[in-house]
Amino acid sequence: MSIFIFHNFQIKLREMNKKPGRTKLLLASQRTDNLTPELLVKSFWVSTALALILTIPPLGILVGILEYNGNLLVGATLGFGLHFILLALATRISSMLTALLR
Repeated sequence: MSIFIFHNFQIKLREMNKKPGRTKLLLASQRTDNLTPELLVKSFWVSTALALILTIPPLGILVGILEYNGNLLVGATLGFGLHFILLALATRISSMLTALLR
């Protein structure tokens, strides 16, 4: 669905740019014909590892506190807190994973 929205947006941009006196909006996009299988596999593994890093530790804390104390509120609060801390560091983690898989 998002591909269709993006394609429709590109068509509207071309129509806007044809009219005189309009401001041109240029989008910087990467060409998709330069993608290699290496790059696709590497990006798959980096995104999978990042997803696991962002979800498994907070879930472990939530389940651990729920089983140990039986307190859902404390477990959910600490789990969400850790999740958002990891989410704030996601660009650094992704860069580290990308460098690790070179």
